[in-house]
Amino acid sequence: MDLGGSFLEVNDTYLDVGQSNFNKAFQAQLMIWVLMCVLISCLIVLPLVELAMFFGDPHERTFMTHVMSMLEGLRFYSLLALLGGGFIAILGCYSVISTTLQKARTRPMRFNRQRREVCYFPSGSDEPIIQPWEELVVWVSVSTGTTGEGIMSTYTLGMALDNPKTDKTHFLNQGVLTPAHGLSKWEAIRVYMEQGPAFGPGKAPYEGRHTFDEERESMREAYREGDCSAFGVAFWYVRNVVTWWRFPYWVAEWDHRYSMKPMPASIEQWSQPLPPEQWAKPCSALLAETAEIEKAFANGQNFMDYFDSTLGKPRA
Repeated sequence: MDLGGSFLEVNDTYLDVGQSNFNKAFQAQLMIWVLMCVLISCLIVLPLVELAMFFGDPHERTFMTHVMSMLEGLRFYSLLALLGGGFIAILGCYSVISTTLQKARTRPMRFNRQRREVCYFPSGSDEPIIQPWEELVVWVSVSTGTTGEGIMSTYTLGMALDNPKTDKTHFLNQGVLTPAHGLSKWEAIRVYMEQGPAFGPGKAPYEGRHTFDEERESMREAYREGDCSAFGVAFWYVRNVVTWWRFPYWVAEWDHRYSMKPMPASIEQWSQPLPPEQWAKPCSALLAETAEIEKAFANGQNFMDYFDSTLGKPRA
């Protein structure tokens, strides 16, 4: 289960886990939508509301008087649109660009199933840390806090990697919706490493201008099959015209090109396929534990039951 587009590359040699440009187009659309709502409100809606006050005017002023009043007010509305729209544009651009820059500072984790090793780059570093797969420590944790109205729980998928050169442990924490999401993501990685890409996760979808074409074709097909009304079609076109048509998807392509830093030459060499006879083998202890867990699963137990875990279960 990968709701966040984390699996960037999946092949027979390695799996890259990081952050794709999934939902980047929506982020740009949201910024543009708010900006356009402010501009339309200030430059169209408010002047028309002032002009509509001609109907039912208790002072019985002429229509041209209301037109002149609207034109005088348009200067104020234009200034309001400039200041409000400018502030929203700056805030939106900062949000879109800063998230891309932040993502570009970190390379994805690479899980090499043939070498049975994990490669990790600390944030902002070009020095890789390579650790044996079976020494990787992973957990799903829950944090519970109270508010004035109830109890809130947050869940985290965490990993710990040791750097033998510096004798330092690096911790990676990612928030997940539920324990099931964290366990499912880890299980997808584990199954890939132990059984191969045919049993592992699918590659995250890449957003770009082709995504816009796919969404439009999907909308048209839904309309032909009766799953989408004419109003839905009209709303789709209005929404995308207001949010500048293909521009958000161009932003997603820019995010993908800019943030996907190439791996160093040493890691590219480390990532090359090996002859099958050179593949690393799992240790006997891991094989024995895997066989025991698979037997328990075949008998109807799940992960929580096998490890007698209370994670995510309501407390009495």
